[in-house]
Amino acid sequence: MQSSAKIIDRDPTMTKILIGSDATKTEKILSWIGSILGVVFYLYFYLNNSFNWSNWQYLIAIFIAIDVVGGAIANSLNSCKQFYQSLPKSSEPIYLRSLKNKLLFSAIHIHPLIVGLLFGNNDWLYGLFWYFALQIAVLITIKTPLYLSRPIAILTVVLAIFINSYPIEAIPGFEWFVPLLFIKIVLGHSVIEKAYRPMEESRL
Repeated sequence: MQSSAKIIDRDPTMTKILIGSDATKTEKILSWIGSILGVVFYLYFYLNNSFNWSNWQYLIAIFIAIDVVGGAIANSLNSCKQFYQSLPKSSEPIYLRSLKNKLLFSAIHIHPLIVGLLFGNNDWLYGLFWYFALQIAVLITIKTPLYLSRPIAILTVVLAIFINSYPIEAIPGFEWFVPLLFIKIVLGHSVIEKAYRPMEESRL
């Protein structure tokens, strides 16, 4: 006899987007630590008047830092991998199903364009280069055989660090930005890995 009990979805949509499904308390805390670090980073610069930025620029910088620094940690959580690597469900809103598409997820991260235009004196070269470099890195990673996808992703992060250090000069105040963006999107989100949960881990 088939059970009529329904599976209760305990996670709000926004929680799924940010930290995946069925996140443990520790996973949630780790994600928040990353976001808080991003806030503290720019609050320090704001209080010390380190950059000739307006208040709204600091607010945007803080928002970017929350998303990228916190996201670099969140996307490595097994709860996040469990959700984003699952197949889209008809019961999910279309935008939630769309976010499971790795190319689309990467494409909506227009952060390099924002940083280049708002903090780099309309530096289109910086913005366009890193935006398209990110999309190419994601495409290469997801098209790579699974057993090589992680080292390929790390290789793209290493290249990003080198390029960000020399040929494409980093924008002051955002020296950290490109490496962490690649860690978040390419290494954290685009590499398919088994999503271990606490019960499974205890049996290893």
